[in-house]
Amino acid sequence: MNAHRVHLRMGRRAFSLVELLFAVFILGIGLIGISALFPAGIAQQRQASDDIMGPIVADSAIALLRARLTPQQFGTLEAFGQQQFVTTNIGGPIAVPPTVEGDWTWRRPGFLFADFADTPLVNELGAIDIFSSYFTLNQFGATVNGVSFGGLNLAKVAVENQDSVGGGDQLFGIPWNRRLGLPIVVITQGERSYPQVSEGSGSTARPVYFWECMFRKFAGRVQVAVFVYRVAPGGGEPRPYSVAQGTGAAAVVPPLPFLFDVSAPPFARIRAGGLDGNLATFLDNSVVATQGMTATPTELLREHSWQSPNQWLLDQYGDVHRVAVGRRNTRDAVNITLSRPIPQQPAIPEVRGLLNVGGSVNGTPGPDLGGQFLWFIPTFDSQSRPLRAVYATVQEL
Repeated sequence: MNAHRVHLRMGRRAFSLVELLFAVFILGIGLIGISALFPAGIAQQRQASDDIMGPIVADSAIALLRARLTPQQFGTLEAFGQQQFVTTNIGGPIAVPPTVEGDWTWRRPGFLFADFADTPLVNELGAIDIFSSYFTLNQFGATVNGVSFGGLNLAKVAVENQDSVGGGDQLFGIPWNRRLGLPIVVITQGERSYPQVSEGSGSTARPVYFWECMFRKFAGRVQVAVFVYRVAPGGGEPRPYSVAQGTGAAAVVPPLPFLFDVSAPPFARIRAGGLDGNLATFLDNSVVATQGMTATPTELLREHSWQSPNQWLLDQYGDVHRVAVGRRNTRDAVNITLSRPIPQQPAIPEVRGLLNVGGSVNGTPGPDLGGQFLWFIPTFDSQSRPLRAVYATVQEL
């Protein structure tokens, strides 16, 4: 009798199947809620890491450039009989307003997309050629240290300007000091990675960050703009990367940073005063109007991805902007909000350029055009590999 009572008492302590299933159901709901937090947490951690590493990578890039270049190696347009550049993007040439004598606007280095057999110590695949020296030597049939550049595959070279501009001597890319001669400064894809991977080291390490650069001469000083970005393939793991060449007309244009002219409709320039152009109305001074929405959401075109959230932009005045609120697809109707108000440009020729009236240029400063030309890292490259802009800065060389 006592044993039977003990057995009944012990039996009452167990859970029924319904109670067990109900407990599992509640536990599952909790786990689903917690797991939903992981993607957001990982994204925030990734963004925090980018915010910390971006300036570090940029400083490392500038240190490398200063070790390989000197301001004296850069020349002027006047030394080549020219007064202004014709900047090129995938839509064709863009005339840039002339600036004061001795200065020139932002220029991208040339790109090489094939390993040149005559230079066995350098891997030119994805390398940047600061002064487009390979292309220039090919055009003039020159031989340097026994290396003939006549065998250069011109189909695998991208140079900002492949034609003579202004009727003067030929100049391809960034002006160089004619008194010192044409410098040959090539920075490989591996050297533009972080952590840096030595060429031919056999290392299996995968860089996380990459950088590209541009140059201009402003008030007689050489400035460099550095763009830091991250390749973000599916799965998130770092993979081997090399800057890809474009196709068609874009094949002869340096691919990174990307250039876009926002003065053409349906877009609006990044202007001082924001939406209404009035500096006195403070609330919209960092806002850029969004246009060209569509009913069906599609991915932004590569040239329109300057509107993406967390994008870094450089305009022709040398101002760096960061997109705080942006668009992710063509249906987003939000206005683009920058992280700080858009500055008004001082009325001096060094900044605004020279006024061109009927083809005649005088010393009068031009109008404040706003951010008409934008350089940036697009959200995907010419091979549709996803890229993420991390940081941009402008410093003196």
